Amino acid sequence: MTAARQTRTIRAIDGLKGFGALGIVTFHMSAALAHSPEFGFTTYWFGKYFLLLDLFFVVSGYGVALGYGETFRERVTAHDYGRFLWGRFVRLYPLYLFVLLVLGAQELVHLAALNQGWYDPGHIPFQKPTANWWNYLTSLAMVQSWGFHNKLVWNIPAWYVSALICAYFVFPFIAWGAARIDARVRAAAVILIAGGATVALHMAFQAHMFPAPNDMSPLRAILEFSLGYGVALLGPRPSWRRWLQVPLAALMFWGLHHYWRDWQILLAMTALLWSLLDDRGVVAAVLGSRPMVWLGTVSYGIFLVHQPILSWFDALGRSALAPHVWIFWSQYFSWNIALRFVVIVLAGWAAHRFVAEPARRWLQGPR
Repeated sequence: MTAARQTRTIRAIDGLKGFGALGIVTFHMSAALAHSPEFGFTTYWFGKYFLLLDLFFVVSGYGVALGYGETFRERVTAHDYGRFLWGRFVRLYPLYLFVLLVLGAQELVHLAALNQGWYDPGHIPFQKPTANWWNYLTSLAMVQSWGFHNKLVWNIPAWYVSALICAYFVFPFIAWGAARIDARVRAAAVILIAGGATVALHMAFQAHMFPAPNDMSPLRAILEFSLGYGVALLGPRPSWRRWLQVPLAALMFWGLHHYWRDWQILLAMTALLWSLLDDRGVVAAVLGSRPMVWLGTVSYGIFLVHQPILSWFDALGRSALAPHVWIFWSQYFSWNIALRFVVIVLAGWAAHRFVAEPARRWLQGPR
C-alpha cells in the first residue's frame, strides 16, 4: 500500500502536533520560567525546542503526502494545483490574518495613545525593527521569511507559516518527480536526497555560512517537508518499529536537552515520527490519548496566539498593576506560569473554534 492511499487517521501524529505546540510555547516561555523559584533550574533546558518547528515541517510533509500524493502522481494540472493551494490557503490564512490584524490594531492604539499623551508605550509605534509598516506588509503577504528582512517580526513564530507555503508551492512537483523513481527505491531515494540536503543545510547554517538575517527558511521548509513526504512513502510497515518508540523518544529528549547538533536532533525526531506510523506502542498510546489529540487539533491556534499572549503577560508584569497582583510576585510566580499555559491553550481553542473553522467552511463553500 502506498502512502498516498493511506487515509486512516493516525492519532499519535495528531498528539505529536499537540506536544510540538506546547514545546514551542515552552521555548518562548524560557525567560519567564527563569523568574519562577520552582522552575528556575529549567532556564537552559529548552534552548533547542525551536527545532520542534522543524518537526512540524516534516509532519506537514507527511500529512500532505497522504492527502494529495496520488493527485499529482501522473501530472500537475493547473486545476489540481489551484485546488491544492486554495485548500492550504483556507486552512492557514484566516487565523494567521486575524492575529496579525489584532497586533496591527494594538499598534494603532499605541500610536493614538502616544499622540494624545495618554501614556507612553515605550517605543514609537510602527517604527520598531520587529514591527514597522514594511514588515507588516510583508507579513500580510506571508513573505516575511523570504529574505527581505529579519523573519522575526510582528507575530514572531509566524515565519514558520511564511516558509511552509513555499513547500506547498513546490510539493506537487516533488510528488510528480518522485513518481518517476522506481517504486522499489522511491521512499529511500526521497529520504536520502531530502534528508542529506537537510543535514547539509543545518550544518551550513550552524557554520555561519549564510549572511544574516537570511537563514534560508523557505529552503529549510521545502527540504524538511520533502523528508516528511519520503517518510509517508514508507507506508504502515514494519510493525516492529513500535518497539523503537521509547528509545527514540528518549534519544530525542536527550538531544534536545544536551544541545546536540540541530541536524542530529532533527533526524531523531524524524525517526520517532516513523516509529509512530502504525499507531501502536507505548509512546503512540500517550500521544494518541484524547487530551493530546485535542491539543493536536487546536495546535495551529495555540501556535499563532501564544506569542502575543506572552507579550501581554510580560507587559502587565512591567506595568504599575504588577505590584498589586499576587501572581506577579516572585514567590507566587509559578501560578503566573500555569496561568500563561491555561490562557494560551484556551485562546488557541477559541481561535480554532470561532475563527479558523468558520472561515474554512465559508471559504470552501458547500461540497
